[in-house]
Amino acid sequence: MTSQENGKSANLQSDVVIVGGGGAGLAAASSAVENGSRKVILLEKMGSPGGSTAMAHDIFGVESPVQKRAWFDTRRDDFFKIAMEWAHWSGINPRIVRAFIDKSGDTIRWLEAQGVNFSLLPMYPNQAPLVRHSIEGRGPQLIRLMRKHCEDLGVKILTRTRARKILRDEDGNAAGVLAENKDGQVRVNAQSVIMAAGGYGNNKEMLKKYLPNYHDNMTYDGPRSNTGDGILMAIEAGAATASLGMANLHGPGMMPQKNTDFLHIDTDDSAGQPLQMMILPVCREPDTLWVNKRGIRFINECYILQFFAYGHAVAQQPDGIAYTLFDHRKMQSMEKEGIYNQMAPHWFPPDTFTPLPGLERELRKQAAEVVKIANSWDEMAQWMEINPPVLKATIEEYNSACDKGYDSLFGKDRRYLQPLRRPPYYAIKGHVCICDTMGGIKINENMEVLDSGDKPIPGLFAAGVMVGGWESENYNYHLTGHLLGFALNSGRIAGEMAAKYNSRKS
Repeated sequence: MTSQENGKSANLQSDVVIVGGGGAGLAAASSAVENGSRKVILLEKMGSPGGSTAMAHDIFGVESPVQKRAWFDTRRDDFFKIAMEWAHWSGINPRIVRAFIDKSGDTIRWLEAQGVNFSLLPMYPNQAPLVRHSIEGRGPQLIRLMRKHCEDLGVKILTRTRARKILRDEDGNAAGVLAENKDGQVRVNAQSVIMAAGGYGNNKEMLKKYLPNYHDNMTYDGPRSNTGDGILMAIEAGAATASLGMANLHGPGMMPQKNTDFLHIDTDDSAGQPLQMMILPVCREPDTLWVNKRGIRFINECYILQFFAYGHAVAQQPDGIAYTLFDHRKMQSMEKEGIYNQMAPHWFPPDTFTPLPGLERELRKQAAEVVKIANSWDEMAQWMEINPPVLKATIEEYNSACDKGYDSLFGKDRRYLQPLRRPPYYAIKGHVCICDTMGGIKINENMEVLDSGDKPIPGLFAAGVMVGGWESENYNYHLTGHLLGFALNSGRIAGEMAAKYNSRKS
């Protein structure tokens, strides 16, 4: 059954209909078939399945075959405790967290059986034990293999078919989905419905309404399909909400210029080989100084050396802006020795500590709105629109800590305490980027959608980042890869439970 086929009939019949063709939706579709559903239809509004999963790099797993082969002693109980302590047992449903973590190792096995290959890698220095299963071929390869698995099982995938409404019968049971494609309206009648339509990172109105510390200068680097329509459809069908306003943020990153999403420079390494480098990681160098629009230092710049850890701290600053400051000594160091590259190893070139000759030349080419090179801090303060005495006091306080080898304010590791005294001085204006939203529809551990009275809506299930109750207000980087991990595991659970619901009903 080809996934390019679109429904010509106004009425289709299915055991299970799934809205959304990302990782959660594909996992739900194949799981529903594996657990006894004979006819499964998946609706994807874009031209092909993918969603956020197509942009993923890794997946969380505990007690997986990969870890066991590498002799890593990872335990579900330990990571359940880590997850709950991270959230202070507040704002999340421990039963959902438990269900997700308990299934995570088996999902790695399940994916390996489909041809997915993994390697265990750290997300931050000295991470142990390793739970980040880096995907060979990354998200695109994962989607290809999961899509093939669905098609081999007979799942019918209708692309460019946008769901508009969840149907309920006279008894309140989910009864299908009303959708549309280029040929007109499509009604899919089904015994159960699984919503897996992604988050709302590409819906500014929802971001402004729900996301704390939202600023108009935030950017979004997820798929454009994540507009929150699945969440709104479920609410219209009577679903309660949970954890709306959670997001995976990262920053600081260079403010975007016109028609530019990612800013690259081309240079050469010592062997004369071409090297492409994202300027973005320079904003996160641990031996630089970060200040807000008022010229005040606000964070330990080397905290965990993991870029997801900083996003919310930057978002809390005035207008969500942070400036990365460094001097010519640091510039020379980056050109000769490279950067620490907090984008995480094996994600983006260059590898950590690859020399970057020509970096200063390329920074000088950037727009005056995002990069400033100045010969004095007074000149820099004028560009930053900061009271010069305030900025100079911050610089002096920081330089004094560097001289003493002790940061009495934020306890920064002395290895990264490097004073800023050698002009010219550099500033990069940074902002916050939204990787994905997390939360929306209220569910239980069976991925059943709950109404305002915490009762399941019969036949309605949901999975992936469009549901709430599984993550607190900040990304838990100790469970590296758990956004994708939750998507796939919750999808598998939703498919299994929908099939069981159907079998009880028939």
